[in-house]
Amino acid sequence: MNKLFIFSMFRSMLKNINIGRYCMDLFYEEDDCLVHWDDENNWVYTDWKNIPSEKTVKEGCEEMLKLLIEKKSTLVLNDNRNVTGPWNEAAQWVAEDWFPRMVTAGLKKFAWIQSPSALSKFAARQSTAKNQESDIIHLFEGEEDAVNWLNE
Repeated sequence: MNKLFIFSMFRSMLKNINIGRYCMDLFYEEDDCLVHWDDENNWVYTDWKNIPSEKTVKEGCEEMLKLLIEKKSTLVLNDNRNVTGPWNEAAQWVAEDWFPRMVTAGLKKFAWIQSPSALSKFAARQSTAKNQESDIIHLFEGEEDAVNWLNE
């Protein structure tokens, strides 16, 4: 077998992964953003990493929207624990453009697990500021509280 064939087989096996107690299908992959479908919980799970660029944030968010619509889901678990710095360039777009479209598409609960980075937390607060009146978006420090809220 050649190396390319082996790599292709290994990569296709990774499309369906287990993270902790969750079994998820990979829907979209980029260096700083992985969007998964969690069939067991019927939610979109997104794992953000490093310092995502404005382009990465917008592309990842659009993929989340596509998956939410495709699966007719109402729930998102947005995980920023691996984000290491600011992504402020996209925060206003997330707040004013993307979140309203997510709500129109049927979003009912968006659980946002915070990054340990203060600068990333600031960008997240900027993104949620225009939507604080609603009970749709909640910020969490840990996964357990976020998952519990989604399951209420």
